[in-house]
Amino acid sequence: MLQTLEAIYDPNKGLAFSEAVEISGPVNVLVTFLSPSLSEQLQKGSAHALIAALRANPLLVNERLSDEEIENQVRESAESWGYGAGNA
Repeated sequence: MLQTLEAIYDPNKGLAFSEAVEISGPVNVLVTFLSPSLSEQLQKGSAHALIAALRANPLLVNERLSDEEIENQVRESAESWGYGAGNA
C-alpha cells in the first residue's frame, strides 16, 4: 500500500508530519524534497496554485526522465523492496 503524507524536514529536528501517523515498525519510504519557493507557493487544496507553481518552476530539460527511465526506476525500487514480478 502506498500512502502520501505531508511533512516538514528540519535538519536539526528531523521529520515532522502535518498529521498524526501510526507506524508499528520499520517501513520503506520515498522522500521528495520540494524547493522552498515551490512549497511556499502551494496552498492546501488549490489546484490552480499548484499548476501556477509548477509552471513557474519547470524542471530543467536535462532533469526530465523518459517514460522508460521512470518505469525502470519504479521496477528497481519495487524489486529492492521484494515486490518484484509476481510478489505484489
